[in-house]
Amino acid sequence: EQEASNPGPSDAARSRSWRRLMLLVIAVTIHNFPEGLAVGVGFGAVGTTDKATLQAAEILTFGIGIQNFPEGLAVSLPMRRMGYSKWWCFFYGQLSGMVEPLGGYLGAAAVQFAEPILPYALSFAAGAMIYVVIDSIVPEAQTRGNSTLATWGAIAGFLVMMALDVALG
Repeated sequence: EQEASNPGPSDAARSRSWRRLMLLVIAVTIHNFPEGLAVGVGFGAVGTTDKATLQAAEILTFGIGIQNFPEGLAVSLPMRRMGYSKWWCFFYGQLSGMVEPLGGYLGAAAVQFAEPILPYALSFAAGAMIYVVIDSIVPEAQTRGNSTLATWGAIAGFLVMMALDVALG
């Protein structure tokens, strides 16, 4: 009876939340493949030019690795809010990044082929993430009354990534 007086979100609201969550999981997963490709090309190209050094490949890997933490959280935290267990959320957060090593192996193995398509693959990855942010995350932040926090979070994230870009070259 207590549940009837406080029913929680409707089935339609849960369905919309699930659709947005799956869109985010798919976009992050798609986004991770070209990142792995970039890391693989970075390591596979070591020694082919003066700028293709092991240190440059390690810096690229470090930069991509840093930004993978918030991507995993972007998958895990909404799932947790929907009531999934911590382990299930952790599993899906990790699963969304499992395509990255596959991209890395392919990039390293096919560096002559992968290097020319890398800008297009990374552009596609960026576009997938921008679409998800504009289509799902921004409207969700507006409906939950977190617009100021979301705006400052976006600004802080941008500043951190710009600082890392400048610091790591």
